[in-house]
Amino acid sequence: MSILSVITYCMKLPNKKALFQLNRVNMRDTLVYLFILFFLTFSPNVINAMLNFDPVEASLSYSQYVMQVIIFYPFLIMFLVISGVSLLAFGAWVIKWAMKRKLVYQQLWKMTGFALLLPLFIYQLIFWAPIHNIFAYTISLIWLYALIYQMVLVYPAVQRK
Repeated sequence: MSILSVITYCMKLPNKKALFQLNRVNMRDTLVYLFILFFLTFSPNVINAMLNFDPVEASLSYSQYVMQVIIFYPFLIMFLVISGVSLLAFGAWVIKWAMKRKLVYQQLWKMTGFALLLPLFIYQLIFWAPIHNIFAYTISLIWLYALIYQMVLVYPAVQRK
């Protein structure tokens, strides 16, 4: 499945058809999608940091700073994708456990990754507004877990014997 079709389905979440199409995406494509999403979402912050670099306050030159950003930013994005989505997927696991639904952690991890599209963009829009950052975090997390809650509702409940 192409990245554009993955983005299209992510924008349609928590639609049942979109959810089942996204569950068919393999993990490699999921990771590529998440790396691109995080890279594009947080690039304005990195560009802003590079533009506002003050060599008087720093212990390194501007060229050294730019080289470090070019080399280490992709690794930081990879770390943030794996650890961030894994941490957020634990919240999805709690929702699944409370609702007693048949889902495994891998499905929850992918669902969390795909549900991040709109909350991340909303976070960036609110982040650049002249209000406190905690508001951006709160709105994004509420939106993310509301999406995950609606997505978990699609799956059947565990049958008790």
